[in-house]
Amino acid sequence: MKRAFLQGGLFGVLLAAVTPLAQAQDFPSKPISLVHGLAVGGQVDTSVRVLAGALSKKLNVPVIVQAKPGAGQAIAITSIVRSAPDGYSIGHFYQGALSTVPLMQPVNYTPEDLAPILAWQMSPQVLAVRADAPYRNLAELVPAAKASPGLTFGHNGKGSVTFLAPTLFASVAGVSLQDVPFKGEAETIAALLGGHIQLGSLTQVAAAPLLEAGRIRILVTFAKVRSPELPTVPTFEEQGFKVPIQVPVGMLFAPKGTPEPILKRLHDAVKEIIEDERMKKEFAALKQVIYYMDAQAITELIATERKTYMPILKEAGLIK
Repeated sequence: MKRAFLQGGLFGVLLAAVTPLAQAQDFPSKPISLVHGLAVGGQVDTSVRVLAGALSKKLNVPVIVQAKPGAGQAIAITSIVRSAPDGYSIGHFYQGALSTVPLMQPVNYTPEDLAPILAWQMSPQVLAVRADAPYRNLAELVPAAKASPGLTFGHNGKGSVTFLAPTLFASVAGVSLQDVPFKGEAETIAALLGGHIQLGSLTQVAAAPLLEAGRIRILVTFAKVRSPELPTVPTFEEQGFKVPIQVPVGMLFAPKGTPEPILKRLHDAVKEIIEDERMKKEFAALKQVIYYMDAQAITELIATERKTYMPILKEAGLIK
């Protein structure tokens, strides 16, 4: 009896060890859901769909993009955290949703609830106004904001870079700006061009074609150095403002507990895509900046930004 019990227990241990390996060997055998936290029709949505198409060809299964906007990507992240850890539900998120958003609003997750796969792109941000706005740079915006407190700026959710950069700038400059959250930058752009808000916090990718078309003016780039894509747009520091900078990095995650072989399969497939010369040209046409980080680097970046921004947000009065 004892021997049978031991044999049964040993079989259970072996089965538990073999099952994830068998899952990984068969992976993928059905469609994969790729979730992101911004609105349909924006540049992030477009770029993620291009990646999904390439990943579908690479893995020989459909990769279906689902946009779940709102709450600074928290809605989308929660959906992935609650998914089965089998590799068939993955998410594209920016690190602010895991480092700074949880500092500023209640969320149903921690960074440890997700398994990082890799980072694949970077999205530099800018602050833009309509082309007919009365200010051409921050030196002209500041006195206007002091004369008319409460100028509005659109963003993708509290805690996101699109919220943090203008808010921290306002704190440094001693002005009052009123934030207006949207589900994605397509909505922000529509509100800006329609005159419903005065300022738009946008990705460089979305802003560049609007600038070329003469529809907007860009006041500042949220980066430490000028962007090669927008060489005439100065940084905060060049205009005399020391604003902490967080550059959004697009990362892929799976639920915690996803078997390592499956994570590696996804990592390797996406890495091959972003290293492919034809795909590089396709992403370049979308003005996407390809940027690779492995899982360990992602974990370290999120932890570092959380530690860095907590005292900054407290000093600015954004958190207690």
